[in-house]
Amino acid sequence: MKTIYTPKKSTLLICLLLTTVLHAQQITINQRSHIVMNGNVSLVINNAAFKNNGNFTAGTGTVAFSGNNDTATSYVDGSNNTVFYNLTISKNAGAIALKSDADIKNILSVSSGTLYTDSNLTLKSDAAITARVAPVAGSISGKVKVERYIPARRAWRMLTAPVTSSATIFNTWQNSGIYQAGINTFVTGPNPTGDNGLDASPQNNISMKTWNAATQQFSNVTNTKVAISSGTNGSADNTGYYIFVRGDRNSNNFNTTTCNATTLSSTGKLQTGTQTFPVSAVSGAYTMIGNPYASPVDFSSLTRNNLVNRFYVWDPSLNILGGYVMLDDLSNTGTYTKSVSASSMTKEIQSGQAFLVQSKNAGAASLVFNEASKSTYNNTQMFRPVSGGVPQSIRVNLNIVNDDSTLTVADGIFAEFSNSFSSGLDQDDALKFTNINENIAFLRNGTTMAAERRATVESNDTLFIKLWKTAQKNYELEIVPTDFYAVNIVLQDLYLNQNLRINLLGATKLSFAVDANPASADVNRFRIIFKKYNVLPVTVTAVKASLQNNKIAVEWKVENELNIVKYEVEKSVNGSDFSTAGVVEVLYGSNAYNTYNWLDVTPAQGTNFYRIKIYDRNGDTKYTTIVKTKTTNNTSGTISIYPNPVKESIINVLLNNQPKGQYHLKLISISGQLMYTGSLVSETGNGILVVNIPARLTPGTYQLEVITPEGKRDTQKVIAE
Repeated sequence: MKTIYTPKKSTLLICLLLTTVLHAQQITINQRSHIVMNGNVSLVINNAAFKNNGNFTAGTGTVAFSGNNDTATSYVDGSNNTVFYNLTISKNAGAIALKSDADIKNILSVSSGTLYTDSNLTLKSDAAITARVAPVAGSISGKVKVERYIPARRAWRMLTAPVTSSATIFNTWQNSGIYQAGINTFVTGPNPTGDNGLDASPQNNISMKTWNAATQQFSNVTNTKVAISSGTNGSADNTGYYIFVRGDRNSNNFNTTTCNATTLSSTGKLQTGTQTFPVSAVSGAYTMIGNPYASPVDFSSLTRNNLVNRFYVWDPSLNILGGYVMLDDLSNTGTYTKSVSASSMTKEIQSGQAFLVQSKNAGAASLVFNEASKSTYNNTQMFRPVSGGVPQSIRVNLNIVNDDSTLTVADGIFAEFSNSFSSGLDQDDALKFTNINENIAFLRNGTTMAAERRATVESNDTLFIKLWKTAQKNYELEIVPTDFYAVNIVLQDLYLNQNLRINLLGATKLSFAVDANPASADVNRFRIIFKKYNVLPVTVTAVKASLQNNKIAVEWKVENELNIVKYEVEKSVNGSDFSTAGVVEVLYGSNAYNTYNWLDVTPAQGTNFYRIKIYDRNGDTKYTTIVKTKTTNNTSGTISIYPNPVKESIINVLLNNQPKGQYHLKLISISGQLMYTGSLVSETGNGILVVNIPARLTPGTYQLEVITPEGKRDTQKVIAE
């Protein structure tokens, strides 16, 4: 065997040479000969052919065809299949033909000239990478097989075949009814016959659906001997599907405990150029769209005519059979917020992925794709095994607690608060699509929402949570607020008649169970209530806090200072629990404006919050707005209690540069009585662990023992008021 290795990081210009056997205008790899492209090299074939009768290893390199000759001299041929990593066509004139089987693993680029596929081209997809077609400026003629790898997980998926002039569902995703290991899948339904192409299953269940825009529901696919893409014009012809994938066509996969990885393939012409999808003309209606390109696309770069800047996908990694994830960007910043924070979905729609969009107003609507919309981002998580914040937002994640204490993300929702939002229902609020298994949503006026947007929080505002399709098992709610302070947030469990105070600077987790008591599965069991502090109007014109040599200077400016007795500076480390840190006397005089300063010489590590409490001669008190600032990190790491004395049996344990993981805590009275034992998890090793003592602490001194994830013990003195 003769082997030619190309050096790393180089470009080979091939005109008539570098061949194991020399022919006119042709590179020929003879039998038992091997060309190996070592590294990210480029093999440039100018006005010549490439004939592979031996072995060709592309590595991670690029084979580029250039020049101006047509297919008489520019082609790929040979008795063996040729696997390219990157294939580039950049011919000033003329074309290249694929006369034998050719696979592409990474990028197909046709920047000029024509590529004739002759039905010999396959865009590959496996567990590591999926081939994509870069923006096309030339042309691609002929049919192509496009693959989409699906991991070993029994789940529903929203998929499409990104081709036009296609073969049937039966001949593509069902592999013409033939079993081949790791290839295609079953499409089942009732009354399967040879005429309708459906596969028979023990459960006799429908496993493939399409979206019906008129009824706003999925409709069953009852015949698979129809084209997998609806049209043949080459413009937005592909169809979106909701399909349950068990694995390949191995009959063992009908067992609900069995599945394996498979690769779906569809054959047809690639859709290139502008693709315009008509969308429902009904205000607020939804339309399913399949990504028309064999490439990821950036949703933010699509042209949305009369559409909400929002889309829904199905994430197969969630829950048991997958779940909906909503992403939107109402402010058009390019940053999309998703309803389920644990989902790996991004604003990039992947090759072979389908999604739902929403019409904004009554009238004509459309979604337009252009070649420039293509993205280089291959999201390996959305089709692989599962291994920033908006001001004033709160996120609620629902997790399933498995028998081995691990967590499975089931669903998630979020709410945002701003004066730019209305407290009424409108299109800023994203409706909830119902999952197959557990669902969580915000409920308002009988409407369930994946995202609720409303005006700035007022005292006693309530987020009503709806939780349904639960089973008798253990669950966890995770509450994550962002940029909240000057407010108390409480999670109410109406079944257990318990209130849990939410940590404003991190995640609060509540474990709960659904048991044999029907009340434990009440869909309205939980709600979130806000208690806002009374804030002084405009008498104080400015409050600020700034770091000065590891101390924090607090300054506030006052005008129209009438009948004021004194100011108290109150301090907090969580934006909720404040205690008096200093007193400042009033500067009596005739000044229309006064400036006050106070210095915190012992600030806590991390974020410190401050507010000014104002006393007037009538005995009334009011507060300024809250300001915050951060100290520099103490690299040595500390554990402390703040505030101390503690109030209402709530102890805030401040972690600074500590290990992340589980912390074990034990509170002991001065007489040696065990008052509390439990454990809390810190995801970062910084921030606050909120310890809620079940019994009210009597005034006195206690000791809190903290055992870190590394096994180190730290004892803190706690004073209860």
